[in-house]
Amino acid sequence: MVFTCIEMETRRRMLGLSQADLGVILGLLVPKDPSDPKPVGQQTVSRWEEGVNGHEEPPYWVQSALPKVFDRISEIQEALFRRVLPFMESLEASEDGLVHVPMYRSDRAFARAMPKMAGWPASLWNNAALRAVDSLDDDREYQFDMVR
Repeated sequence: MVFTCIEMETRRRMLGLSQADLGVILGLLVPKDPSDPKPVGQQTVSRWEEGVNGHEEPPYWVQSALPKVFDRISEIQEALFRRVLPFMESLEASEDGLVHVPMYRSDRAFARAMPKMAGWPASLWNNAALRAVDSLDDDREYQFDMVR
């Protein structure tokens, strides 16, 4: 089966990632130079999704790497969800009666709050936090607070 440009874009979107987020994760999981991992640029990801020079498929190395990368991202998201869920359950309501859930506006803010996740996109946390709250059936009111 050929991994097409539109499939790449659709799978990225299904994972809740921006093009920039996918580029960061590619730099972490399949760097061109493992001794100096760098993110793939957002414009490069965009070109792959649009088709380069009229091609309907991303470059061969992208086709061969991305299915495994997308599977790995899904595994990481699931593992993060399992870690975030108990955290959400442990949060106490504030004086206003709301349970305040931190969501990170930038990767930098996320790295400051979660140093062990430094280098990973904040969207991974934000997706896991939202999913965790949605899975809770505890009659509490949650508010997602943006951390800059």
